[in-house]
Formats: sequence, C-alpha cells, structure tokens
Amino acid sequence: MLKTSPETITIVIPVRNEEGSVIKTLDSIRKKVKVPYKAIVVDGCSTDNTVYLVRNYIKNNKNVRVIQTTPKTSGFKDSIDIGIAAAKTNFVVVMMGDLSDDPLTINLMYSKIKDGSDIMIGSRYMSGGAKIGEPKLQGTISRAVSKSLHLLTSIPTRDVSNPFRMYRKSLLSKIITVSQTNEIPIEILFKAYFKGAKITEVPTTWRGRKFGKSKFKLLQVVPGYAKLYFWILFSNHQ
Repeated sequence: MLKTSPETITIVIPVRNEEGSVIKTLDSIRKKVKVPYKAIVVDGCSTDNTVYLVRNYIKNNKNVRVIQTTPKTSGFKDSIDIGIAAAKTNFVVVMMGDLSDDPLTINLMYSKIKDGSDIMIGSRYMSGGAKIGEPKLQGTISRAVSKSLHLLTSIPTRDVSNPFRMYRKSLLSKIITVSQTNEIPIEILFKAYFKGAKITEVPTTWRGRKFGKSKFKLLQVVPGYAKLYFWILFSNHQ
C-alpha cells in the first residue's frame, strides 16, 4: 500500500497497450512535477509489454504503483474509478499515459486548487492553452461539445471534455457516474457543477500521440456524448 502525506497528490494514469509511451510519461512526470506525488498506473488488460515495463520502472521509482484490472473492469471509466479509489491523498490528478498531457501543468493546478477549488481543469481552449497535432474529427467534436456546453450552461470552463484535471478527492466520493467511455470526464464535471462545486481552469498544451494507436472510437463515443449532452441540457438538476 502506498503511504502518502495529505500534502502530496496522486496521479492516476489509465493505460491500455501503451508500451511505447508509458515509461516516457512517467519520466516526464518525474522531471517536471515539483509537487510531492504518488503515481498509480491502472492497466486495462494490456496485451503488450506495458505492465512489464512499469514493473521494471517501479524497482527504481518507489512512488509509482501499477494496478491491473480484470476483463470485467478494464474500461476507461473503471480504470479511473479504480485509481481514484486507491489514492490516499487530498488531491488526485487524472492524466493520460500517451504523452498528450503536459505534466508541468500539474504544478500550476496544485498552486491554484489550494485556494478552495474542487476541480482544476487543464484547459486547451482558454487563452494560453493549445492543441498540437490533433486528429481533425476528434478535435472538431471536442471543440463543439466544449464550446456549446460552456455557452449554454455557463459552466466556468471552456474545456469540458479534457480528462486532464486535478480533483479534491472528498468531492469525488459524492459523485456517482454511469458513463463508460470517453464522455466520463464530462459527466463527472457536470454532476459536480450541479452540486455547487467550485470549478477553475488553467491553460495547458495537449499534443497528439507519437506512439501506439489512439483509443478514440467514433462509433462508441458519439452515442455516449449525445445522451449525456441532452441530459445536461434538459434534465432537472435541482
């Protein structure tokens, strides 16, 4: 079991078949994150060398842990839930293991969230944020969903779909989610928003993957996004 101080953060990294980038991600975190942290890599039943590489990495990096899921709990939502449940710190960061997220942003997130925010979002669409090398269709969907929900609900972020965030863990214990795929970060965000959570954003730069294959599946994502979108707009959240 990881022994952590209340002043450290836990970085949850859901992965599946990321042998080309997971160690580079962990090294980038080690070099760039100045806040004392623990990292939990949650492996969603990889069929490549991801777990083997992480286990070797752990031998010289004791603040890293790997959790392997079962076939029944290997989805994106499951990996996030399992990682968050295993965290023992007041603050939890979710970031991807494909080198898309910039660990430097975590330092800014932590400096800001201590002022009382419940969720600190790494925003690609606010001033100072950026996306580099994004797939065109994926970017179009992300921008359309984020912009429209920001305008229609007045939620205080321009990037509702980015899973790269820092959470106050006490808030997450109050959120029950049902989404299973890429829309899960949006569901968490809006359920927290409707409960009165304080949400803040900081700029971050997202980069398209250089190794491995994208997990973004259009036919899986669009139905979930559409269902959640209409729930946000038309359900009674009182």
